[in-house]
Amino acid sequence: MECGIVGPPSSGKSTLFSILTNQEPGSFDCNSRETRRGVAKLNDHRLDELAAIVKARKIVHATVDYVDVPGFAAKSDKPEPYPAWYLSELRGTDMLAIVVRDFENPIVSHPSGSIDPLRDLSDAAFEFIISDLDVVERRLNRVSKMHDKESKAEAELLEKCRAHLSEDGSLRDLEFTQEEQKKLRGFSFLSLKPLLVILNLGDENAPEADDRLRTMQNKVDCLRDHVRWVAVAAGMESEINMLDEEERAPFMEELGFSLPALDRIIKATFELMGMITFLTIGPKESRAWSVTKGATAVKAARVIHEDIARGFIRAEMYNWKDLLDAGSEAEMKKTGKMRLEGKDYIMQDGDVMNVRFNV
Repeated sequence: MECGIVGPPSSGKSTLFSILTNQEPGSFDCNSRETRRGVAKLNDHRLDELAAIVKARKIVHATVDYVDVPGFAAKSDKPEPYPAWYLSELRGTDMLAIVVRDFENPIVSHPSGSIDPLRDLSDAAFEFIISDLDVVERRLNRVSKMHDKESKAEAELLEKCRAHLSEDGSLRDLEFTQEEQKKLRGFSFLSLKPLLVILNLGDENAPEADDRLRTMQNKVDCLRDHVRWVAVAAGMESEINMLDEEERAPFMEELGFSLPALDRIIKATFELMGMITFLTIGPKESRAWSVTKGATAVKAARVIHEDIARGFIRAEMYNWKDLLDAGSEAEMKKTGKMRLEGKDYIMQDGDVMNVRFNV
């Protein structure tokens, strides 16, 4: 799962990227087209606690890949928030995160001259719409010249998209059938991707995070579907991250956040993408895996390895807390809470799975 981080210069998106991926904060040439890629680990106490019980030699957490495309310096009278090359980088991602600035800094001014997170969010959403409209119109020019049944169906679907985009509407606002979604997948439309809005606050207004987020949401008429909202104070949280872990809690409490930015954002990412986590526990390796909510046991097995899914017979399944309460696998098995499930079992968040297979 890959998330593209979007945001105008000085929004704090690169600082946030460093928090998420544990990379050193860095400054980029405004005109550089170099992107940074990193991996964020989902801190999961369930995995850590169960791994301790079985004395696992290796612990592997679920992860999210993040892509940070650098900012830019507009050289025209009418700044272009997101140039074509920038948008092209984002099309390969599964979802987008827009970082909008809601803090004053006399040293680092906003490129637009004032702090207005709603404007920045609207500008980004509009650029995505315009970019998608361009893709739709270019494709329509081609398929309109074709007369086979499949091309006509595609043209009708694209006309539906063009009509909505022409009214400044995001494609995520529209209802599509499963077949239509399949046809649209190859276009990687930006305004169709799940969207995480990240409001970046200063330490002085971080305690008002919930109210400020609510105010923004109430002012936005669009961006209702497939969108999540999170507030951070990237600058201060970056400094807090440099402290020893046991020293961080009082400072986080002062900011008004119960969890670090990393955990808040990854949690929102999983919710937005409809992902859950299941576990495989053993002394050699204990690991967390992510799978789409509603996935069957055999699909979860395929996430582990294609051969395991191909030779799937049954899966030993239990809830993570059953093992935690029992204190050992041997004691847990005595409770009768371990069950055998078939291929069509619907996975639940926190399931521990051990697949019996034969290839």
